[in-house]
Amino acid sequence: MRRGRHLYARPRRGRRILAAVVAAIAGVAIVTLGAIKLVPQLLGSGGSSERPSGTASPGPRCASARAAGGARLGSVAWVRDGALRLLDLDTCTVRTLVQQGATPPVRFSHDGRWIAFGRGSIVSAAGGEVRNPLGDLSSWQWSPRSDLLAGITENGGVVLGGPERAARTLLPDATHAGHLAFSPNGRSLAIDAGGDSVEVVDVASGSATTIYRVTPGTTAPPEVTEWSPDGRWVLFFSRFPGKAAVPLNAAPAAGGPWVNVFDPVLPYGDFLSWCGDALVLSGGGTRFPSEGNQILTSAPPRWRFRNLSVDFSRSWIWPACSPSGRWIASTVTPNVRESPPGKGARSLWLLAADGTRRVRLTAATNAAYELPRWSANGRFLLVVRRSALPSSSGVLLLIPVDPSSGKAGKPVGPIATIGPAPGTSGHGDWSSTTDWYRPG
Repeated sequence: MRRGRHLYARPRRGRRILAAVVAAIAGVAIVTLGAIKLVPQLLGSGGSSERPSGTASPGPRCASARAAGGARLGSVAWVRDGALRLLDLDTCTVRTLVQQGATPPVRFSHDGRWIAFGRGSIVSAAGGEVRNPLGDLSSWQWSPRSDLLAGITENGGVVLGGPERAARTLLPDATHAGHLAFSPNGRSLAIDAGGDSVEVVDVASGSATTIYRVTPGTTAPPEVTEWSPDGRWVLFFSRFPGKAAVPLNAAPAAGGPWVNVFDPVLPYGDFLSWCGDALVLSGGGTRFPSEGNQILTSAPPRWRFRNLSVDFSRSWIWPACSPSGRWIASTVTPNVRESPPGKGARSLWLLAADGTRRVRLTAATNAAYELPRWSANGRFLLVVRRSALPSSSGVLLLIPVDPSSGKAGKPVGPIATIGPAPGTSGHGDWSSTTDWYRPG
């Protein structure tokens, strides 16, 4: 197979070229909306009520429901201190689904009926017994189209099953699988196998096609992260030993030459987002999230990147594209080495996807706003707010956003306290401890 193009010099060249552009963007209007103050009580009037699993009932219209008007916001699930909890944002009812022993990651099924967590355990979002249909898994993922879980066994095999489906082996333990990702239509899995290849496997038949293999003489095991929305490309990190930042590469799902998307990037899946067929990523930093990262866009098949943030006085992380594709939310921090990593103020900004505007949503107070996520209607951001200390607990806030102007309204919350985030090197892995089911 012909080797794809590595763009190792891109970030360095880009810095020299783009540094000259910084002055040109000084005239871009930056809208500062001031510090967002937390609502002192949990949800103001009509706050949440906690009920045991299976006994929840609709309550009065609560703050998040009033803010959403007639739109449904769905449910948030999180793990804290061994308990798995679920908050219905439309009624503000909280259920404790698992009392003890629950661990990250936590993920809703495609229809919101089920929640998987830990090593592949599953529980109904309505409450009930915990199921473990596939045994203990080293990693797993829900199908985007059905209540089907795919997981990697402790011995490197791949199994399929679900809360209402019998388990079956897709690939044997000898596969030495590491990570997997479902295609958008749910019919295929991309799997890194044997430490040197990426396979596309048909879910129904188990037939596999090798779409990437490590170049002989190199030691950079691939780590599958996700597919492009059209199902034509598989993205993976190439993990060079001893390096915090690595290349992000892509290979055609049907086979063909692979390409380098960008190098270097920090290998975090929540630093990637899609705006239609364009990938939005945080890239350029070599060690820590607070150093040298910019918001970049790139699209197949040529995968040429564009720097959207163009601001090297700050480091831009956790990009999230709005459903309309108009705005990209991002956490922003001064471009410095934090000590310890993750300590410092982090604000929330919006970038127009066409590069014409940027809007600052929160002031750089003694707090950090991280992991922005959009509601299905594009009118709210769910964000994690913590103190400047990376070991502090986080709270969830809903921030209303005008889809036209990008201006923020009065925040709703805190709606939940979710505990400290796991993670290292200044990257709080909130995305593993929380998930948001968004109807529509």
